[in-house]
Order: sequence, then C-alpha cells, then structure tokens
Amino acid sequence: MIKKFVNVFDYIIDIAYVLTEKNIKSEFTQTPETFLVQEVLERNTLSDEGDYAVLELEKKGVDTFEALRLIARKAGIPASNFKVLGLKDKNSRSIQYVFVKKHLLGGGIEVETNSVKARVIGYSRCKPGKSALKGNYFKIRFEASSDDDFWLAKDLLREIVEHGLPNYYGYQRFGVTRPITHLLGKALLEADSSWFASMLLGDTSILETAESIRGRMRYTFNEIMSYEKKCRFMNPVEDCGLSLNHSLRNLYVDAYSSYLFNRLLTKILEKAGGVLPEEKLPLPGCNRASYHEILREEGVIVRRRGLFKCWERSSVLKPSEPGIRRNNGWIEIEFTLPRAGYASLVLRELFKENFRLVETLSVG
Repeated sequence: MIKKFVNVFDYIIDIAYVLTEKNIKSEFTQTPETFLVQEVLERNTLSDEGDYAVLELEKKGVDTFEALRLIARKAGIPASNFKVLGLKDKNSRSIQYVFVKKHLLGGGIEVETNSVKARVIGYSRCKPGKSALKGNYFKIRFEASSDDDFWLAKDLLREIVEHGLPNYYGYQRFGVTRPITHLLGKALLEADSSWFASMLLGDTSILETAESIRGRMRYTFNEIMSYEKKCRFMNPVEDCGLSLNHSLRNLYVDAYSSYLFNRLLTKILEKAGGVLPEEKLPLPGCNRASYHEILREEGVIVRRRGLFKCWERSSVLKPSEPGIRRNNGWIEIEFTLPRAGYASLVLRELFKENFRLVETLSVG
C-alpha cells in the first residue's frame, strides 16, 4: 500500500492509501449515464406472498429520499412507511428495492416518470432488514483515450480483486457536494445545538451550485433543502437538531462514526508500514478504547454516547465477479461488492486523479 491523497475529499475524510501508483489515463466523471448500481438481494427474500410488498425502484439523477417522496405522494401515505436497504447516489442510474406493508398500498402502485420508475415485483414474509441485502452490482463505462487504457484497466482490476483495498467509508457517506455530514454528527454527539444549526444552514462548499450558495448566504432555501427550510423558521433555530427524525439523526451520527473508522484504518496502515491486515474492526459504539487516541486528537467531548451504534467492519474490500470489455471506443467495467462496500474506492484506485465524483471536483 502507498500513502497518496488522490483528491481534496481524501484530506477531509482521511482516505490516505492506495494499492498502486498506476492509473487509467482517461478521465471518469460519475453520472447516471456512466454509473449503474443494482442491489443484489439474498436468496429467499422475495416470495409470492407475505405481509410486505416489495417494489423495484429504478431512479436516475435523483437521490433515494426524493424518489421515496414521489412514491409516497402517489400512494397517498407518509414516506416513512417505505423502507430501503441502503441509499443510492443521485449521480447514478440505480435499481434498488423498497419494502412497504402490503395493506397500505390497497390495489397496488406503479410509478413512471422521467427520473423514477417503481412497481411491485413480489412480497416478503419478514420485516426487511439489512441482512436482506447481499451486496451491490456495479457497471461503469468511460470513453477510452487509447488502446492502453483497456489493458491497464484489466491489470488494475486484477490487482484490486487479488489484493483488496482498504475498506474505507467512501465519499458519498459524507456528502459529495458539501462534505459536512460527519461534522453534523459530531455536533449531535457533543450536544452542541448552536454549532449544528449554523453548519446546517450556513456552511457552503465550492462544489455546491451557485444557487445553493446564494441561498445559504441569504438563508433562503429551495424545496430540495427541505430540512434547512424547516430549521430556518424554528424558534429558537438551535432546536432544529433536537427535532431530527430518527433516520436523519442516525445518518449524521453514523457518518461521524464512519469518519472515525477511516482514521483508525489509516493509523493501522501507518503502524504496519502500509501492510493491510485482514481483520474485523469495531466501530466506536462497540469499543471506544480503540478510538481513545483519535477522539483525543479530535478534541471531541461525547455527551450523547448512546447515539453511537455497534457493528464491525472488515478492514479489506474485495470485489467479486469482475469483468471488462470494449464497445465502440468505450470501456465497460463491472464488479460486485459486499454490503456496505463503496464503488468510489474502486474507481479511485482505477483512475486516481482522473476520477471525478462531480464536474467541479478539484484534485491535487
């Protein structure tokens, strides 16, 4: 392993190591046209009958929350009734599965717009849980700059599958255009309502649109910024951190746990001289002693320790079922990752500085 910060996000979320110095010379920007992700369900999750209807949701250019709100409006019930196994990128074409109690749909539901399609494909006898998700299948495509790209991509993919990558939490966990999700989680853990509100409403990023930046500067928020809009008119505004629904609060706190895990994994690699040991590592909710030094460096005073959840994560990420092909000047790469594995880590290894999550991402 080699210590190398590929882009500006790497500094922010402590993704420090890569497998090799090599990279594909073509550029890759993640868009719905270049990036496909499809959930892979565990066997026996779907059946012909059960208390839960299972919808296949195909979306393009919208995030999972927005897609669920659209489905909920069509069904005439609150979006909180719909359960998903994971969140999928806005800048992707994604196929995922949504669970809802069958009786709430009445005669069923079918949604079809330019960006969202959803239909019932079966039923589940059990309440959906994370264990129903086996992993995710990915397919990316990019225009080759030369014939060398194909052979280099094939070689790099082989090395990634053979050796594995540090199983960091990827960029999407922290917010692609405004990477402060983990800091919001830190504010919640410290019970610092004032800091939480000022960050949520006012902190801007060079990766945001000009409209979003102007909105934050003026405290005028559009419909996409629904929570900011709600928070803005609370009195006092600091109470918005206390009014978070369960899912959103967990999203922020889990992001901070993920950031701490990234720091732990980087420290382990540094102490091992860049050798990646394959082991299960605890998150802060399981073993805070492992994070004592990191929490001290962070200067964090955790006042709401109960918000930390406990699970373990493998230190190594290994794709399976790899494939690569050429098609009319384009190269297509496919692979499957286990649950909670981030394709952005594989893309980072393949393209290094030539990987863009968004058009405006600066590198160096």
